[in-house]
Amino acid sequence: MMSLASASLALVLAFVQAAPVPKADFSGRWTIDRSRSESPANVVLEIKHTATEISIETFRGDTTSKRVYPLEPEAHTISAAAVTEGHSHAYCSGTQLVTEVSGEIRGQTVSFKQTRSLNAAGTEMTVESITIVQHGYSLEGGKTYGTAKDVYVRAK
Repeated sequence: MMSLASASLALVLAFVQAAPVPKADFSGRWTIDRSRSESPANVVLEIKHTATEISIETFRGDTTSKRVYPLEPEAHTISAAAVTEGHSHAYCSGTQLVTEVSGEIRGQTVSFKQTRSLNAAGTEMTVESITIVQHGYSLEGGKTYGTAKDVYVRAK
């Protein structure tokens, strides 16, 4: 027979293990840390993270671009819709934020995926990017993708 203390401990552990992982909030202004990043440009990101969408405004010198991603409950499966030009979406994977978009560059369909994660203090954001050219064929040893890992610091 289980003692009251053992039963209480088992109940507490069950609740602790079942607690949902909190979703991180990526909202804020982020500046690239050039010393720890692979991307060649000075970049500032302005992110607005709501319950329904992610808005990312990117500043590179005199150039500004903005993309709004609908926030979906989970990742898409690979389908024709996922590589349709202009299709974009975002989803959370645990404490990570994933954004995906596809478009056309010089007649080639290109897919972009970025996975963002925060350090424990929420002061640094790591962005792992992959760009894939969807040209419908591959060459042995040929690379149809590029990757980058960048670190951003939250503006104070």
